[in-house]
Amino acid sequence: EVVLVEQFRAGAISVAKTPDEAWLLEVVAGIIEEGEQPIAVVHRETREEAGCEISDLIPLYHFFGSPGGAAETTQLFCGRVDSSQIGGIYGMAEEHEDIQVHVVSFAESQHLLAEGKIRAAPAVIALQWLALNRESLRKQWLG
Repeated sequence: EVVLVEQFRAGAISVAKTPDEAWLLEVVAGIIEEGEQPIAVVHRETREEAGCEISDLIPLYHFFGSPGGAAETTQLFCGRVDSSQIGGIYGMAEEHEDIQVHVVSFAESQHLLAEGKIRAAPAVIALQWLALNRESLRKQWLG
């Protein structure tokens, strides 16, 4: 199964045909605070945004989103979680977060991707990585 989070993104409203299209399906994400390590952010944000703990973490990619105009980078990880109790609304009130957590099958995640329902670049990249590496990941985690 795949855990996705859905939240309103102000940047998407300007190109959305309907207000609902500004609610994007994404992977858990966060900003690295000063003095914080990326792996610590992954654990913190997973608790805050999805209400779960990661038992295994695999670094995927570290990339520029738009190097022609910004120096911002993104680091992607794949984390193993127990999805059996995941679901509901999460997020930090002080950060004005209203995050709906979805647990979908791998096949459904790929269908959403193919249908253009997942439009945030980190989620697209993460799900494409999963499609390419799913079998080796299953062997690693499931024996």
